[in-house]
Amino acid sequence: MWGYQRHMHRSLQFSAEEVFRRLSPGLNPSVFFLGILVDKREGRKDICIEPEDCGVSVNQFSSLKNLASELSSTDQAGNIRYSQPLIQNSYEQQITDRAYVDAIKRILKKTDFDDESDYHVASPIYIEGFLVFTVLTLSNAFTKSQYSLVKDKYDQFPILRSLTEAIITCFLNECSNALKDPNRGFSVIDRDADELFRVAGRQFMYTISAAGGNFDGIHGLYEACNQIASLRYEGAIGLGSIIVAEKGHKNVKLTLELAQPIKVKDFRMVRKFLEVSDSSSAIVCDSTLIYGLGEIRNKYNPKDESLFIINFTSHFTWVVSHDNNPLMEVEYRQPKLPSEKINQEKFYSDFFRIFKDISKSQLDDLWEVAMAACDQKHGTMIVISDLAKLEAERLGRQSFPIKPIKLTDSMIKKVTSIDGALLLDRDANCHAIGVILDGLASDKGDSARGARYNSAIRYYEKFDNSKSLAIIIVSEDGMINLLPDLIPQIKHSTVEYAIKDFKKILDESKFDSVSFKRKMHYFKSIQFYLQQDECVTINEVRKQIEKKFEADPKMTSTYSDLTSNPQMDDSFYI
Repeated sequence: MWGYQRHMHRSLQFSAEEVFRRLSPGLNPSVFFLGILVDKREGRKDICIEPEDCGVSVNQFSSLKNLASELSSTDQAGNIRYSQPLIQNSYEQQITDRAYVDAIKRILKKTDFDDESDYHVASPIYIEGFLVFTVLTLSNAFTKSQYSLVKDKYDQFPILRSLTEAIITCFLNECSNALKDPNRGFSVIDRDADELFRVAGRQFMYTISAAGGNFDGIHGLYEACNQIASLRYEGAIGLGSIIVAEKGHKNVKLTLELAQPIKVKDFRMVRKFLEVSDSSSAIVCDSTLIYGLGEIRNKYNPKDESLFIINFTSHFTWVVSHDNNPLMEVEYRQPKLPSEKINQEKFYSDFFRIFKDISKSQLDDLWEVAMAACDQKHGTMIVISDLAKLEAERLGRQSFPIKPIKLTDSMIKKVTSIDGALLLDRDANCHAIGVILDGLASDKGDSARGARYNSAIRYYEKFDNSKSLAIIIVSEDGMINLLPDLIPQIKHSTVEYAIKDFKKILDESKFDSVSFKRKMHYFKSIQFYLQQDECVTINEVRKQIEKKFEADPKMTSTYSDLTSNPQMDDSFYI
């Protein structure tokens, strides 16, 4: 059965890389097919995987049918009955398919000991006695880093919780459609990456529309926002906000109510009315009708997921957010993940390593300053240094030294509007503003970046990592960098366990190519964290495995020796 699936796998793998690396350049998605024999046929295996070296084995799924049967029998939806036999049969097949999908996810997650992967499974396609599932694997770290809604249903209707989930769903649907037609050419997916993103963005917007409770406009809000963002009023670009919520929402107070609601699809009227909104009030909309201007009152409970904000930020650009968390940005009709400011978890983790004995309260204060500075549209720079007092004195002729003070949000926005950096100590006390940094020439600069970024690099290199120093760089293009950009910490016990487990291959009588390749891939991915003696051990064990199983046709190892990184030290271990 796997003739044309091999061709399709290569094409779908290529498409997956094209699509998901747009979400994050470092993503390495993988696709494989899992076939479950549901019609007994001569000479057919119960379970097939394509490609065979995808990192999972048939043995992992030995309990799949029993688990799927158990999940199917306990599905509450099975209590519903239809009078028409064809409809009932189709409904029961949906329950069975859903049980298989859930069972596959559970098995893959259970056998992923390092919790590195996030698995997504498409609905199956029946091919020659098999139910064939497309499985997409993404980095679990990437998935967890994305802000997502929690509710997956509105009333009884399924909804998408993030743009990423919408893209995954659209991609898997394309994979299932491709499997239906064995006669497709090399490009087995009908939509290119741009179109798939647009479809996903439109479908995710249904979630936002549903919060308005008016289903007459559930399919039109996405295009309405694109049209409104494209229009100018008397030559001016439209800047303003729309609150999407049910009419009469407990957290929305109308401050100006229209005698006659405006239809969202009346784009020019909406664009004109947008001129009335400002930073303190927004258009109030239920996704179909606009009722006037209003503001958010009292404390909104984000668990309700019933109130969303659409901000028109520039010509042809708008962003939809929930509880101050951007969900999707659309620029010239093309959806994308919002540009992340600074990952809070990474910020705290890095600063704990950069500044010895820094306290949680000190980090909280520095985080507040960083967040306020990130809103500076013209770009800025914050230098946090234990030598802040001395540096303010040394750089006095090229800055405005001030008496140490903790700046308020409004003051931060004012003082970052001028050229130069803010100079802070670890207590978030500002010692100077408008600081023009000096430094040493460095080959670590980037000619593609602006003067601000390269100035920060030169200043940081001047201290040669000898002092507690960090720099937050906010560029005019919205890009944000943290110097030094430390790689994450890992548990050393995880490395020790992996090496111990790798040695067990030498005790096996039969060569398991999937296990061998998976372990070598893991070592390559964490090579930075390996100490020299660990590299030597892994290299020696690998060579012994290659020698022992050299006669096995699956032994096609081309791995080079691992070497330690001179920058690695114990600070990278948790």
